[in-house]
Amino acid sequence: DIDKKVKDKILVELFKFQLNFHIRNCNQYKNWFKKMNFKDPKKIFKLNEIPYLPNRVFKENILKSTNKFSKKILSSGTSGSRSSQIFIDQNTSYLQKLCLAKILTKYIGVKRRTFFVFDVDPMRTKVDFEISARTAGITGYLMGANKVVYLLESKPEKKVKFNSKKLNFFFSELKKSPCVIIGYTYMIWKYLVKEKLVKKSLKDINKKTKLIHFGGWKKLNQKKVSKKFFNSEILKVLNIPIDSVLDIYGFTEQLGNVYVSEGNSGKRVGSYAHVIIRDINTLEEVEDGKSGFIQCLSPLSLSYPGFSILNDDIGKIVKRENRKGTEILEFEIQDRVENLEPRGCGDTLPSNYYE
Repeated sequence: DIDKKVKDKILVELFKFQLNFHIRNCNQYKNWFKKMNFKDPKKIFKLNEIPYLPNRVFKENILKSTNKFSKKILSSGTSGSRSSQIFIDQNTSYLQKLCLAKILTKYIGVKRRTFFVFDVDPMRTKVDFEISARTAGITGYLMGANKVVYLLESKPEKKVKFNSKKLNFFFSELKKSPCVIIGYTYMIWKYLVKEKLVKKSLKDINKKTKLIHFGGWKKLNQKKVSKKFFNSEILKVLNIPIDSVLDIYGFTEQLGNVYVSEGNSGKRVGSYAHVIIRDINTLEEVEDGKSGFIQCLSPLSLSYPGFSILNDDIGKIVKRENRKGTEILEFEIQDRVENLEPRGCGDTLPSNYYE
């Protein structure tokens, strides 16, 4: 935690550095910045003055500020849609790993634990698009593990079932020591909450066990499963405190920085990020409690201009408190705009931007 005034001042300077860096090193970003006639970085003093890119830009353009990238990451969009292409160099990768490690340590502690993954092992499975997207999302969190156990296996005709040997180890290990259960939200729902075999065997487990889940809410929303109902069902299976159920929000365009919700609380904005809610029509910042597009700011991306992103997720600020100078800021996701170019958001790009 850090004093709000100190944090804001540091972040503003970091984002001004980012603006200048990417204007110098990414021609497309420079052209966009000039044509939009944004405020000179020298004259920016507030976080809400930092320009933002709609996240869909990365689905339609290759934006990079270096040619020395070490890997390319694709977003996990649906199989019929374009994926964002994000280019990561060694410096950006280091910052992302460092940030994620610090965030995870805050919630699960310094000591490494056994991670039980409610998914198939990608190294032993013929990987399709859906599995690839899920496992890519999990990989970063596994740095906190001393052992990783994938509980599911793929059978012929694409049937996914538990590996009985690993499942028995799962049951016995959870009674002896605090572990981490991790998986996509709908995989946790399907194979942990709804699976009778599992429910019967998890009554007596170590109370310091943590459950991490992320993504996959679209399928549960279709089943009318709310976050509160999901958590209530989890607690019927796992005898752990509700604050040990960690719902994580993050996205490919800003890897490394994630927003964690403990139990039914909002998603906490950490020391390495800031969040602004903008009106769907005017894109002006709205007051707390009102809904709008979520602008996420994170200073980690050096290899591509992803430090300020306007997402197509709709959300609102649910908590803003000052505790001895430290700002406690939380938001919640309410909806997602599907296949819609919001008014104003599209206007942040010149007509010939893609040419």
